[in-house]
Amino acid sequence: MSRKPREPGALREVVAGALLLACLLLQGCGRSNPQPPPDILKTQREAMEKAKATEKMVQDAAQRRDTEMESQQK
Repeated sequence: MSRKPREPGALREVVAGALLLACLLLQGCGRSNPQPPPDILKTQREAMEKAKATEKMVQDAAQRRDTEMESQQK
């Protein structure tokens, strides 16, 4: 049984190829149903809704004040 001389680094290339193949196979085993991305504008949207509600309260209070002042003047 005689052994053929191998090229230097051939085993290293085979091992590197096998590791690359294993990594690619593991990458393919990701989640099939990933979670949806986070809503980036959610906090801004909530702040805008809160500001609108506050503005409506201020306008309602001003209207009640004006109505009371008119009723007192009569």
